[in-house]
Amino acid sequence: MHKPQLVLMTSTKNPPKNPQPVTSELQMFDRWNTEAVSALINRKTSRGRKPAFLFLGQREANLLRYHLGTAFGPESVRTLKNLYYMGLEVVELDTETYFRTAGLKRVQGLEEALNRRPNHHDLEASSFWRFAIL
Repeated sequence: MHKPQLVLMTSTKNPPKNPQPVTSELQMFDRWNTEAVSALINRKTSRGRKPAFLFLGQREANLLRYHLGTAFGPESVRTLKNLYYMGLEVVELDTETYFRTAGLKRVQGLEEALNRRPNHHDLEASSFWRFAIL
């Protein structure tokens, strides 16, 4: 049986001459490993940028479904569409096994704004608070 490989393609107009297979960044075994996922995301996060997507093969998607189903009930995770896990959009792939984070999003500005607390001067002056996402 032929095992499909994922290949990184930068453009469909000018495909690379020798595309390289994209390997998984993490291997799951018999259960979803939250600590390993968190460590991977932390390693790939730098200067206010973090991965935007979590690409999962069928095996990893099933492990995530089971993991979330034990916490929220199996009915709540029948599909992974429109699901965000640890801030990353989950993308289920049609391949047997795969785990990779990709893309970049800038989070520093919003996190700083949300974590800023008003001080006593702001409260005395009845300041108007505005948060802008740039």
